[in-house]
Amino acid sequence: MQTSPLNLLVYAPDKRSLIDFSSISEISSPLKFRNFSIKYVSNGCEEYTVNGNKYSVTNGQYLLANHSAEGAVEIDSRVPVSGICIDLSHDLLSEVTASYRRPDTFHPDPALDKFFKGNDFLENKYASDETILGQYLRKIDKEFTTGQLSAGEFTNEFYFNLAENIIADHIPVYRQLQNIPSVKSVTRKDLLRRINSGKAYLDANYLNTIDVNDAAVYCCLSEYHFYRLFRKVFGITPYQYVIRKRLDYAKNKLLIDHVAISEVALLAGFSDVSAFSKSFRKQFGYAPSSLNGNFLS
Repeated sequence: MQTSPLNLLVYAPDKRSLIDFSSISEISSPLKFRNFSIKYVSNGCEEYTVNGNKYSVTNGQYLLANHSAEGAVEIDSRVPVSGICIDLSHDLLSEVTASYRRPDTFHPDPALDKFFKGNDFLENKYASDETILGQYLRKIDKEFTTGQLSAGEFTNEFYFNLAENIIADHIPVYRQLQNIPSVKSVTRKDLLRRINSGKAYLDANYLNTIDVNDAAVYCCLSEYHFYRLFRKVFGITPYQYVIRKRLDYAKNKLLIDHVAISEVALLAGFSDVSAFSKSFRKQFGYAPSSLNGNFLS
């Protein structure tokens, strides 16, 4: 049952920016993206199919897609699934994009504006704690739920803030897509999703004994293809990325938990203190023993 007064899933006007706080227990419907769309889930799970890709969007996650996308949404739950649907006018997004790139004019930057409006835009699912937009959405959701916000407070200023957050999050994505050597937009987007999936695998397992090929297999790429694309997208090899993650972890352990260097070296996955100290000095420019009076032990 749809308890929200406005169903943006089907009936959103083409030119207006709109927000809808919804509570739905059952729906199965084609999905028309008339503007730039944000689908945020507060509680429960919403199943989306967008341009042939399936996304299960759960608590604290959101989906982004522009008007070039096509798909469907399905919700089948014993309890209502709550969320926020936002339609952001492309004209408003273009205005903010123009100001972001060229403050002296209202004319949008052609390449960046085309990215947000066209087929090159990467429709995808994101965790709210990992993006600027996601943190803003969580704040809005909490304030509306607790009665700190009313419907009348969603003015153009609110949508301008949304647009600024979207652009800030997606400037890196825009550049990453440009770095992938493929003629077809759909291929570039698929490869970037795979590389990000492999990166997420490394993020979850960097303290374990893993091989770069493990991440490549996880995202269905050959080891060399994963290595080559990862380096092009992030400017660093997968192995260097793992080492950097381990060193950042070790630095926090030394600064916050005051763990002995010999123990930190093992916790961070290094074979011995000497190898750890050498890598640490190379990364940060100083020895680990200089942090908080920690010494080799």
